[in-house]
Amino acid sequence: MQCGILNSIILKKPMSEMPTKDVGRSTDSGHLPNPTTLISPSSANKTFSLTPAERIHLDIYGYVVLERLFSKTEVDLLVETIFKFEQDYHRDKVPPKSHMFFTSTTWDFFRIDNLPHLASCFRDYVTNPKIVGLAEDAVGGSVRLEQSDAHIRRRDLSQPVSENHGWHRGFDPAFSYRTKGLFHCPFVKCLTNLTDLEQDDGGTTVIAGSHKMADVSENLLIEAVKERPELRHQVTAPAGSTLLFFESTIHAGGINRSGKDRLLILGGYTPDFFQPWFDYEPDPDFLKTLSAEEKPFYNGSRKYHWRKMNRDLTNPKV
Repeated sequence: MQCGILNSIILKKPMSEMPTKDVGRSTDSGHLPNPTTLISPSSANKTFSLTPAERIHLDIYGYVVLERLFSKTEVDLLVETIFKFEQDYHRDKVPPKSHMFFTSTTWDFFRIDNLPHLASCFRDYVTNPKIVGLAEDAVGGSVRLEQSDAHIRRRDLSQPVSENHGWHRGFDPAFSYRTKGLFHCPFVKCLTNLTDLEQDDGGTTVIAGSHKMADVSENLLIEAVKERPELRHQVTAPAGSTLLFFESTIHAGGINRSGKDRLLILGGYTPDFFQPWFDYEPDPDFLKTLSAEEKPFYNGSRKYHWRKMNRDLTNPKV
């Protein structure tokens, strides 16, 4: 069995559903081996990039959805692994390994943080050349893993639904930049949905275009959505689809009206001269198992030697 991911995005009514593109990643592709030679820096030997149309969508709205990026086999393994971590925690009440933590352990929100050394399918996800290629495209050069977590979200249908989205973002748009006409942000997320998402299932929601709104109050942007709800775009897509977004894009979990469980996994990526966050440092024993080429992806040891991409809209492989 293997790993998997996220769904497509729609405009909140009254707008019609936004078309998303099935980019032709075969659901029969099977499990991808750990791409030791392909993980960042990989600008020169990139195997996966956004198409011009996908890159334009990312620039305009601050996100893009790639449907069925992962196979059912990959998705099923990730789901099985996440549920096992939840079951083991509630049995033992202690973290299973060092250098990991739980942001939440409640029934309605279970979240595992700092994933690579916890399970091989977690490592395979965050180093997958498709995911890393997307992150490099959005950051604009070689990347390292800054954040990784897996979530289970549930809703008790006997309780009233909360209308609070919890809008937030983790990076100021003022620190973004442009190269060859393309927008880049030094912190991006690849979020993969492990369950099918329809409109009432609580898929990730964004304020479209907010990634470029520097020096504008977040509260003003959030209030604008109340007046113009078409600014709010919500992910709806089959399991195994991936949402790539700039962390400067204001985003939130959607409102779960259906009561279906929602599972997801994500990787947050930064230029590989950025250093690890507190609590997200790589496990020392895990680092000992890695080659010299692999270590900078986790520990930021490349320092000054960032490898900047030179892609333009029509030539994504540069």
